[in-house]
Amino acid sequence: MGMLARLRRRLTLLAAALTGCVVLAVAAVSFVLCASMYTSQRQAAFEAAVAGLRSQWETENALDLSQTQNTTEQNGLYLYFEENSQPLVISGLTENGSMEQIRQALRQAGFDPELPPLFSRTETAELPHVKISNQPVRLSACKQTTGEGWRMLIVWQPLRAERQILWRAAAAFLLVAMAGIGVLAAVCWVVAGRAIRPVRQAMEQQREFVRAAGHELRTPLSVLRAGLAVLPGEKESEARRHISLLDAETARMGRLIDELLILSGGGMIQASQPQWLEPDTFLLELAEAWEPAAHSRGRRLQVILPPQPLPPVQVCREELGQILGIFLDNALRYSPEGKAVELYCAAQGRKMIWEVCDHGPGVPDQAKEAVFRRFWRADASRSSREHFGLGLSVAQELAGRCGLQLGVSDTPGGGATFRVEVDRS
Repeated sequence: MGMLARLRRRLTLLAAALTGCVVLAVAAVSFVLCASMYTSQRQAAFEAAVAGLRSQWETENALDLSQTQNTTEQNGLYLYFEENSQPLVISGLTENGSMEQIRQALRQAGFDPELPPLFSRTETAELPHVKISNQPVRLSACKQTTGEGWRMLIVWQPLRAERQILWRAAAAFLLVAMAGIGVLAAVCWVVAGRAIRPVRQAMEQQREFVRAAGHELRTPLSVLRAGLAVLPGEKESEARRHISLLDAETARMGRLIDELLILSGGGMIQASQPQWLEPDTFLLELAEAWEPAAHSRGRRLQVILPPQPLPPVQVCREELGQILGIFLDNALRYSPEGKAVELYCAAQGRKMIWEVCDHGPGVPDQAKEAVFRRFWRADASRSSREHFGLGLSVAQELAGRCGLQLGVSDTPGGGATFRVEVDRS
């Protein structure tokens, strides 16, 4: 199970890594889009505030101190006014500490704050991102000609608070993404556990199969070894009796090995080719072949057929015969002496059905789903050395190869009815 635990961890890590990359990519794209929208909105608000200040100064040739103060506080703006190269001081609004760096940035952008407008009444410069005193700012400048000369308005907006908001948003996106990855990892762990559950069950069945097969093979081998050890010193009559017993054990071990080979082959062994057969005739021939075996065990066979002839069906004849033979062997083993084992065949809808009915102890309802499992027996003590508990699982394996369906139900009056179905289409 250590291998399966490692496999589960690796599947979880792989799935979590792949889904985590997707989640991180989605979070990154979402953050970039949100940050772009937020920055655009802030830029638009800045431009609107600057446009309002310019319009007020141009149309009214003066600034309303209260309105200007509200605009600067709401948008976090700093203002600088100049008329004919002379600064205008508006109490509480003007900031001159960084003016030299601002002038230098404007010159680099082709806007000389020392000269009046050269080619038009208005000259502007917009710098969405420059560094002033090592701090990022948004910068806008405008020069206008007047009847008495010219004037200039410079507005800048520090981006530090905006950047802090973006950093906090990035951290929030990252936390949400990590939480999502954690949830996905938990889901992947559960899904990986469910995905390897069939593998775990198959390995458990394999171990059970090997353990039970070893148990079954050990008994005839022990008998053979013990018989061969005492055989040289026995009289001729005793030696012949022991040889007969050893031959029976050899045949028994051969049957067990044949069944194990059928089960171990799985889907690698090809089924025989389907062929057309008459279901009623096939059942009569099967009953005739098994009549001596039934007679030797003190049982009799009874074939029940519908009054009308049954239509032919295409089926794997060899596998069908083996499956019905397994059902017959079980029925003869468990049916009381003197009771008939009934063989039945009929067409039901689009299916052809063969049934083998006995009047033995039957199969409990809680065990009906397990009867086709390997080494299953109603008698868990395994006291019968003639029966390995493999026959019905061999029947299930054969049915799977050629598209047959098996089932078990109660026989009216007591006993078990084993059924084989095939589609007639």
